[in-house]
Amino acid sequence: MFKNTLITLLLSVAVSHAAVKELIPNLTSENLNTQTQARLDLLAACSIASSPDGSEAERKAICLEICQILKGNHPVISVIQPMLNNLERIGGEESVPTLVKLMSHKDEQIRDDARRALLVNPSLAAAQALGAELKKRKARSVRTTAGLIYALGERKQEGASRLIIGALGSPDQEVFIASVKTLGTLNEDVGVQALFEQRAEEQGFRRMQIEAALLSTGRKAIFEKLQNGSESDTVRSAALLGLILNGDSSIAAGAMASGKPELQVAVIEAALQGKDAKVYDVVAVNVGSLPPHLQLQALGALEFSGNRTYAKAVEPLLKSDDTLVQDNASHALARIGTAESISALMTHGRAAAKKSMGLIDDEGVDSALEKIAATSTDENKRAIAIDALAIRGRRDLLSTFLTYAADENRKTATAAAMAIGSIGEISNLDPLIDLMIAQETSPVSRDLLNASVAIMRRSDDQAKAVGVLVGKMEGASPRSQANILQALVQTQSEAALKSLAEACRSSDEKLQKTAVKLLGGWKASNGIPTMLELAGDDSVSLANHVVLMRGVSRMLAAEKPKRLNKKLAEQAIATCRREEEKQAIQATLDKAK
Repeated sequence: MFKNTLITLLLSVAVSHAAVKELIPNLTSENLNTQTQARLDLLAACSIASSPDGSEAERKAICLEICQILKGNHPVISVIQPMLNNLERIGGEESVPTLVKLMSHKDEQIRDDARRALLVNPSLAAAQALGAELKKRKARSVRTTAGLIYALGERKQEGASRLIIGALGSPDQEVFIASVKTLGTLNEDVGVQALFEQRAEEQGFRRMQIEAALLSTGRKAIFEKLQNGSESDTVRSAALLGLILNGDSSIAAGAMASGKPELQVAVIEAALQGKDAKVYDVVAVNVGSLPPHLQLQALGALEFSGNRTYAKAVEPLLKSDDTLVQDNASHALARIGTAESISALMTHGRAAAKKSMGLIDDEGVDSALEKIAATSTDENKRAIAIDALAIRGRRDLLSTFLTYAADENRKTATAAAMAIGSIGEISNLDPLIDLMIAQETSPVSRDLLNASVAIMRRSDDQAKAVGVLVGKMEGASPRSQANILQALVQTQSEAALKSLAEACRSSDEKLQKTAVKLLGGWKASNGIPTMLELAGDDSVSLANHVVLMRGVSRMLAAEKPKRLNKKLAEQAIATCRREEEKQAIQATLDKAK
């Protein structure tokens, strides 16, 4: 620790004692590394001089040294720029005369660097210099004049508005926009008055710029002035928004009742930005009478109000003729809905409504959904309730879902099977497969199979899942075995491979055909030896042989040439009964060689 401190101290002393002018040869070096190091040395010297541990005298001394170099009209830009950049960082009043001189430099980039250095210079002299330079604007470029105006605005220089007013009527768009924006930023009485006067003389784009600057001041008096009936609806809308955000919520109801979309959208935006309960109330009361595009905005505001009492105002919009409004109403109810909203959402039935029921965080929602799932005579509602309970992550109901999956009604059974698949775990796999076997003649067996596959894909314990499935193969009918195999194949494990190979030799034609098809689609290369062994058996039909060999050919072709097992490929060629498969594998082997 002491050693590091000592090294830092010695380095600081060395840099601070190095004269800035001694860095000039390296700053002009053609060697980029040398030039970069000189810039870093200059930066380090200035950082040390202006650090909290340094004195004001040290900062001023190094700035004056830099100014002395700059006063010499050094011709090399690579010297001037780093010097200017450091004056921008640490310069004070002592640097102002030099920076003013550089405002007339022939290089535009140097002029702009000098302007930026004056902009951040903390002295009053810098502000006065910027103002004096602005008075010379006739001798300046449009860009430089605009830059000076912006600089005075960024400094928030008191009284600068009087200097800028003269440029307000400039025909040069860049100077005009800089003047308008800066007067709005400074927000001084004289500048605001000048903006209003100039506004009367402008049209179109320039008038809009002035209106935006006036509104940006946040003055209530300006909002009130721009709210009168002679103004355009766009201006009145922005002014209305400003007034409401300034606390005048009493005007929201009248604006909403006006029927003018521009004013109505201002009220909606004010509710969203201001979070004023009274303004939110106005939006909620009127949301049903708004045109669809404004209903969408109003729903967005109500959704984030956090007020569940607005659910009653939102629920009727689920019956809107506009499906986008319906879905946005569902999204809003997901946040502010109540247990009483379940009935309206249940009747609606769109996907967004189902998701909403799964997300409403209000007491009584779960019990309402459970009751519908258990007792409703409407099978659509039962299925929707089961879906919603699954979205809510109700793993405690998995045994109940298993009972529903055995229901005679297909919709209820399918919804329950899908629910188990979406939130079930390996521990649910055993009874799920048992039910699939028991329901093998029912269409729901396919849903139960899909649920089993979903659980297996999500599980971290594939070995346990495989063990459950392999154990269920024994004693199951060929049809159920075929279903189990389709779940097993998802694991691409050795145990699954063994079960598939056994099924490929089954005397049941359908089971055999299913097993061969699944093995032919095997993805992992560990399946090739088993596939070749089966394909080489003369008792295997030609059709099954072709399915297996095409699978082998596909997997061999997918291997990178350097990783191809050539002996396995040669064995595959020898196993082929048909020339077509043989040629395909030979092509893969030739490519590898």
